[in-house]
Amino acid sequence: MIVGGKATKRSRFGQDINEQIAKTLEATKLVSQSGLRVHVIDAEWRVNDVSPSELEQMLGLYPNIKTIVTLAARRRDVDQLLSLYLPVIEEFGNAGLCVVAGNRSYLDGDEALQSAYKSVKRVLEQVRGRVARVLVGVEGIEKGLNELLSSHPDVTPLFLYDEEKLDVIEECSTQGFEGAVYVPYAIDKPHADVIRALADYALRRKWLRKRLLDMGFEVPQTLATARASPKLIEVIGEAVSRLSICGPMDEVVKSIRRLRGYGVTMVVGLPIFEEPGQVLAFGECIKRA
Repeated sequence: MIVGGKATKRSRFGQDINEQIAKTLEATKLVSQSGLRVHVIDAEWRVNDVSPSELEQMLGLYPNIKTIVTLAARRRDVDQLLSLYLPVIEEFGNAGLCVVAGNRSYLDGDEALQSAYKSVKRVLEQVRGRVARVLVGVEGIEKGLNELLSSHPDVTPLFLYDEEKLDVIEECSTQGFEGAVYVPYAIDKPHADVIRALADYALRRKWLRKRLLDMGFEVPQTLATARASPKLIEVIGEAVSRLSICGPMDEVVKSIRRLRGYGVTMVVGLPIFEEPGQVLAFGECIKRA
């Protein structure tokens, strides 16, 4: 059996903190209604942080959902955040942490210069034995992953979905470690709309940027300001297909089953389109898989 979850980016809910709180509660309720079991709240800007009191409220209202707060290990205030979250997580049995290095886009200049591996390792040492469910984001620490898992065998590595790198997850599974996957998805949505929505996510990948340079393209930071020739759209579209699971429900179910075959035990889906129907449909896909 594979566990399904939803990822939530609070930046989608605007800058007003009260709106973020209300919309995050709505998202948690939707996770419960969909039959999904995990709700991962992404680490983004500081304004998107979940407060301890807000976390308590979510955990109390939805005890059937494992609510996981993501923590960027390279943030200078990570120790302060840990001191706030850990008492709440220890009190409630349905809470967890996802420890990531932190995307440079969301970090200050000096934070981004910190060692991703050392920062993640330091946080894992602090939470050892205090948090029952710990996910660790693999992005940025790939080279040291085996060493990290050997030191912390109780954590679950969380891989970003990449269709061409599933063998890495399989290798991890054969070594006896559970594997989780974070994957953007869209169910029964026009492919052109998916490409537009996920283009900038794809353009952050070094391998895509290198490919575009090798093909003679001027690599855009964002598709919104690019001279989008049909060939550029085609190449970005191929990358989007590689980095996401999209299509009719039956195809999405097949993709999830394929992940299970590689040893994946948890799939955390980020709806490319933040709509209730997409979350409910993803829950149905997990049930069928």
